[in-house]
Amino acid sequence: MSATPRILHFTLGPVQGFVAQARRTRDLWAGSFLLSWLSGQAMAAVLHQGGEIVFPQVGDRENPRDPLLRAIMKGVGQPRIGSLPNRFKARVPVGFDPHKVAGRLMEKWCDLGDAVYDKFVGKVASKGKGTRSIWERQIGGFWEINWVLGEDPGNGADRHWLDLRKNWRDLWPKPEAGTHCSIMGDYQEISGHVRSGEREQQDSFWAAIQKKAPHQRLDIRDNERLCAIALVKRLFPQLPKEQLTEIIGWIPGGEHSKIANWPSTTYMSVAPWMARIAGEADLEEKLCDYVQQVRTTVKHLFPMLASEHATRLACLEPLRKEDCKVEDRYPDDLDGDLYHPHSLANPRTTYLSDRRPESFHDDPDEDKRAALLEALRGLIKETGRPPRSYYALLVMDGDRMGALLQRQDPGKVSSALADFTAQVPKIVEEHNGVTIYAGGDDVLALLTLDRAIGCADQLRKVFRRCFADQEPKEITASGAIVFAHHQVPLRDVLREAHHQLERVAKEQNGRNSLALAVYKPGGVTTSWVNPWEVEASPVASLQCLIETMSDEEVYPRGFYHKLQDRYRLVMREDEPQLDLARVLVAEYLQTRESEATLDEARTAVDRLLEACRHWRRCDEGIEPAGLAMDGGFIARFLTQEED
Repeated sequence: MSATPRILHFTLGPVQGFVAQARRTRDLWAGSFLLSWLSGQAMAAVLHQGGEIVFPQVGDRENPRDPLLRAIMKGVGQPRIGSLPNRFKARVPVGFDPHKVAGRLMEKWCDLGDAVYDKFVGKVASKGKGTRSIWERQIGGFWEINWVLGEDPGNGADRHWLDLRKNWRDLWPKPEAGTHCSIMGDYQEISGHVRSGEREQQDSFWAAIQKKAPHQRLDIRDNERLCAIALVKRLFPQLPKEQLTEIIGWIPGGEHSKIANWPSTTYMSVAPWMARIAGEADLEEKLCDYVQQVRTTVKHLFPMLASEHATRLACLEPLRKEDCKVEDRYPDDLDGDLYHPHSLANPRTTYLSDRRPESFHDDPDEDKRAALLEALRGLIKETGRPPRSYYALLVMDGDRMGALLQRQDPGKVSSALADFTAQVPKIVEEHNGVTIYAGGDDVLALLTLDRAIGCADQLRKVFRRCFADQEPKEITASGAIVFAHHQVPLRDVLREAHHQLERVAKEQNGRNSLALAVYKPGGVTTSWVNPWEVEASPVASLQCLIETMSDEEVYPRGFYHKLQDRYRLVMREDEPQLDLARVLVAEYLQTRESEATLDEARTAVDRLLEACRHWRRCDEGIEPAGLAMDGGFIARFLTQEED
C-alpha cells in the first residue's frame, strides 16, 4: 500500500429503478440479488488490485467474510440472498485503476445479458424489429456507475465525495420510443413493434418468447411485454445450471428450484389457512381430495399449477406427508389462486386450458371451473372460515447510520451489521416468511399476516443486541409493515412500505419506530405508528390487543362497528375533550348486554386504549401525541374473518 493513503468511493445505481420495479416476487428477489452480486464484483476488482474495503468490512482478499463476496472470490458457498450494499469505501494503492472496477462489473452484467438473450431471445429476434439493437442499448446503458478517487483528507470529509459527484451528472437517459415495458415503463419493450399498428406482430413475438421459457405462462404472462432489463431479472433464474454456474459462479441456494420458484403474494395470503388444516386428520384428507380433483380436472396443466413446490414455509411442513402426496406433489405445492374462490372464479386470473380468455365472460373452461369452485367452497365450509386475501411485506433499516459511522469505528459497525445480517434469514423463516434481501442494516421480507409484527419485533431486538457493546447505546432501527391485498401490484406495495418507513416511522415519528398500514385494493385504509420502546410499550400493547381480539366474545363485532362509526373522528392527535374511557365502557356494556361485568368492560377498554395511544419522539425524548383508533382497527383487521 502507498505511504500516502488514497480513498475510493464507489456506488452503483439506480437502486429503486432496478429493484422496486417488480411485478412478481421473483423479480423483487432478482433485482436485489443482482445488484448485490454486481457490487460484489466491483469489490472483488478492488481487492484484486491490492485495495482494501474499508466499509462495509467484508474481509480481505485472502479471507473474504461476507458470504456473497466469499462465493465470488473463493467459490465457497452458494448464497441466495443479497448481502452487499450498492455503495462502498476502499483504501487503494497508488496506480490503482478504478476503470477496471467499473469494467469488471459491466463485463459480468453483459455476460449475463448475453446468456439470457441467446437462450430465450436470439432465435426469436427475427420476429421483432431491431430487437438486438434495443437489447444492446438497454443492457449497455442502464447502470449509473459513480466513483471518486483521491487522497485521504484524514478528517472524514471524503464521506461527501460521492454526493458531490452525483450532482455532477454527465449521463442523462434518452426517452425511448415504441411500446413501453409492462414493468419498467421508461423503457421500450424489445420486440420493437408499435402496438397501435403492429399488434399481431408484437403478440407473435411475445408468444414465441413465452414458448422459450421453461414454465411458459408462469415465466412470461400473456399480457407482458418486457424490456431487456426486466427480462434479465425475470429469466436469468431459468438459465441452465451450467450457465448459471459459469456466469454467477454458483447456483444461488444450491438448487435451481430455489431461485426459479418464489412464493407468490397470493400464496403467502393463503398459507395461514392451510396451516390451520395441518394436524386435523379429517381436514387434511379433504384438502388432499381437493388437490386430487385439481389434478384430475386439469391433468396436463397440473405440474404448472403446482408451481409452489419449492416454497417451504415453516408453518406448512406438517402437510408434507407421504399420505398427502398427489402425483409427487403436496397440498402446499398448489398455486395460491387455486385456494381463493375469487381468483379461481376469474378465468383471466386462473385459466385452466392452453388458451387465455379474452374477457371475463369468455371462459373455455366454464364446466371445469364450476366443478373446482364447488369443491373448493365445500372444503372452505368444512374448515369453518375462508383463507385471507392479505399478506405482509416488511422493510427495516437502522436509524442515522451515516451519523453513527462518523462517530464510531467503521470496523466495529461493520462487524455488528454482519452479525445482524447473518441472523435475519433464520428469524424470518421461523416467522413463516421468506427473506428477499438482508444486507447491512437493510431487511426486505415477505411474511404471512399473522406473524409479521412478531418478526419485526424480534429483528429489532436482535439488531439492538448486535450493537449492545457500542456507544451510544441508543443505536436503533425502524421498521414498516404493509398488510396488502394479494391483488395490489407488488411495486405499489413496496413503494408504500418505503413511504411508511422513511416518511412515517423515521421522519414523522422520530425514528426507532414501527409503522403499520393496511393496503386494500382501493388504497391504504388504516395506518398506525409508535416507538418500539416507551413506558407503555405500544407495540407490545398492540400485540396483546390482537391476541385478545381474536376472541369474538371479548370484543364483539357490534362494539367494533360502534368504534368505527361513532368515535373515529373524536380520537384526533390531541386528547379528546371527554372521558373517552368511561364512554367506551358504557358502549361495551351495552354491546355485551348482561354478558360482561363492569370490571371486564374496564379491562377490555383499557387494553384497547393502550394500543391506541400514540407516542412520538422529539428532542426532549418521547411525548404523548393523543389517541388514534387505528390501533383498534389494525387489530380488528388482523383477526377478522374474510368476507
